Amino acid sequence: MVSIPKIRVPLNVNTMTLEEIDAAKAVLDSGFLTMGGRCREFEAEFAKYIGVKHAIMVNSGSSANLLATFTLANPLCPLDNGRRRIEAGSEVIVPALTWSTTVWPFIQAGAIPVFVDCDPLTLQMQPEAIEAAITPRTSAIAIVHVLGGAVDVPAVRRIADQHGLWLFEDTCESLGVLWDNQQVGSFGHLASFSFYFAHHITTIEGGMVVTDDDALADLMRAVRAHGWVRHMESADTYAAANPDIDPRFLFITTGFNLRPTEINAAIGLVQLTKLDGFNESRRRIARKLDDGLASLRAQGAVLPMVFDQRCHPAPFGYPVLCRSPEERNGLQQYLEARGIETRPVICGNLARQPALRHFEHQVSGDLSGANRVMDCGLYWGTHPMMGEEDIQFILESVGEYFA
Repeated sequence: MVSIPKIRVPLNVNTMTLEEIDAAKAVLDSGFLTMGGRCREFEAEFAKYIGVKHAIMVNSGSSANLLATFTLANPLCPLDNGRRRIEAGSEVIVPALTWSTTVWPFIQAGAIPVFVDCDPLTLQMQPEAIEAAITPRTSAIAIVHVLGGAVDVPAVRRIADQHGLWLFEDTCESLGVLWDNQQVGSFGHLASFSFYFAHHITTIEGGMVVTDDDALADLMRAVRAHGWVRHMESADTYAAANPDIDPRFLFITTGFNLRPTEINAAIGLVQLTKLDGFNESRRRIARKLDDGLASLRAQGAVLPMVFDQRCHPAPFGYPVLCRSPEERNGLQQYLEARGIETRPVICGNLARQPALRHFEHQVSGDLSGANRVMDCGLYWGTHPMMGEEDIQFILESVGEYFA
């Protein structure tokens, strides 16, 4: 007979209340369900929160990455300051420690990902490693703010500007994180966010791309929906230049159907008002775990994720490094057996995943940091609804394993 753990501590729980449910019901009652006014309202509120001019909502964080990539690869992409489109054979610098759909769109656009290592304790890419990976074929830098922390993005933006490169921030794991009191996601030319169930806020499924560039934002509105002009601010200009084509079905580029629904946006509008409170709870939980694991950390048994002093984090989970793969595997199995849900630290070193055998890619450096995280790291939850009993149970369980 399989034993049932006496307590279960999930990675995440449903943070929606009757307020979100009522907002979704109001959409259903309205009879207007596809992308419309609520989506535009959520885009405006989200842009205001991040501190950017434009936010383009889509149906997932992965779609946000896809939209950003194929906008930078589009023949209509505005080019200045020496930047060039992402194209077949061009190189894009990416983190080795990342989620798969940060990298897949670049491969799908014909570019060559160049993997760069992370600091295994902060989990973030380092600016000097990024700069060392730049070649004459580099067209863009894609950074990922990992698990509620942040890359030194002002330093990376300076590198991108010096070399005439696009800077894309994948911020799907770090919504609400600040670097020197500025929202991450507001430093790059484009940035993506995710509103999947398990993220900092949820719209069930959903994502966003933000930018300060008017032309990029308008092009994304076309690429998001079939390549037509219907949702573009410049739609009238294209219609006037093509008077023989019905402007409702006027296509100026290739595109996808990445549109969200009004239900997603209505939930997002409510969740966005709760984001700062959720993130403060995540920080409080992480501080309690830090305090409770201090002796094990001093022994080197578990090394929790650390944050740069300029970063105001929003812990997406609680990652730790163990001394060996065997010790990590043992801890993971012990926690899972006790009902404490764990995960690997995203994809680990993505360059080691079998999918990469089929696609051209390059590696800059030895990726020892990402390898260490992949082999010796795991994380458990810091969801904002976690209670004191859950925190103590985690600490007791980790302590008992090492005892």
